[in-house]
Amino acid sequence: MRKPFTLLAIAAAVALIGLACESQEFVSAKMYVQQADLDQAEEFFLKALDVPAEAENAHVPFLLARDVYAPQRRYAEMSQMLEEALRRNPAQKFNGVSMDKHVTNLRRNEWVKVYRLGADLYNRIIEDMGGEAPDEEQRDGLLQAASRFETATQISPSESSAYTNLVYCYRHLRDKEGELAAIELALKMNPDDGMILLLAGEQAWSDEQHDEALALYERAHEALPDDIGVMQRLANAYISTGNPQAAIEALEDTQRRSPKEPDVFYNIGLLYINIGNDALDRGQAAYQQAIASQEVDYEQMALAAIALGEAQTSYSEALYFMDNTLALNPDDLAATTAIKNVQDTKKILITLQRSAKEMLRQAK
Repeated sequence: MRKPFTLLAIAAAVALIGLACESQEFVSAKMYVQQADLDQAEEFFLKALDVPAEAENAHVPFLLARDVYAPQRRYAEMSQMLEEALRRNPAQKFNGVSMDKHVTNLRRNEWVKVYRLGADLYNRIIEDMGGEAPDEEQRDGLLQAASRFETATQISPSESSAYTNLVYCYRHLRDKEGELAAIELALKMNPDDGMILLLAGEQAWSDEQHDEALALYERAHEALPDDIGVMQRLANAYISTGNPQAAIEALEDTQRRSPKEPDVFYNIGLLYINIGNDALDRGQAAYQQAIASQEVDYEQMALAAIALGEAQTSYSEALYFMDNTLALNPDDLAATTAIKNVQDTKKILITLQRSAKEMLRQAK
């Protein structure tokens, strides 16, 4: 009948040995946490951090972060202690789980709380704004949302969503300095994040730094090859910098990745329309120059025929992609209008082509 008591005695002895391994300061800190006296708990945790016997104990900074700083929303100090816990011993077990996982989970849980507060406030304000500039009350709300997103970046610097929303807050506030600072920090912490690269590209483009913006869009497209918004920015940048072929390649790559996305087909079709319009303008200019004098300038007429042929090819491609847009989305009015406009333009084009070919035939 004494055996159970022997087992209890052994268990108690083990517990006492475990307590003996902890410093008095650490034990006191945990006791004050249980008593909800966080001021005293913080004081003794900080003392425990400097106790030589606790030098490699990751539990001390972690519990200070979790039980004292997190409940008080002192997130900068919380992050500092979490980094200290990882520095001391990321593999140390706590309740059967490694310290690095505890740190990740705590960061994530606190980040979600703060981020949701900011996101809910931001979304409510944007809805109230209705596309207009914010009034004073809405500006105050955007500043509060920005503050929460900034806090979220302190809690978990690797989470990119808070940075992107922070940039949007500053854009709506028309705070260029704040936007630039947020983008710079975001790129520093997440240099390969596609959405951050996109925002940085948009900012560079607005400052007319087109080469830098194009490079950022290309990196964003590599990170997010299926994102239509990124693809559109990249294609528009290629067109604006005089490289329509690169724009076509980027769009068609996205189309291969998203074969049932009508917006992709529409954008490719629109690009071919723009290329066709440019070729038509060149062809018309050359045609007019060729017939400007009494003697037809056949060299200019040949150039006109080439440009008009390029326009014909581009318009045919445009109709193919616009037709596919309607096949995927029959209610797309923009595609329907584009098809009608191309068909009307092709009537003018065909007349010019016939005239140019006839004049060139007579010259032979």
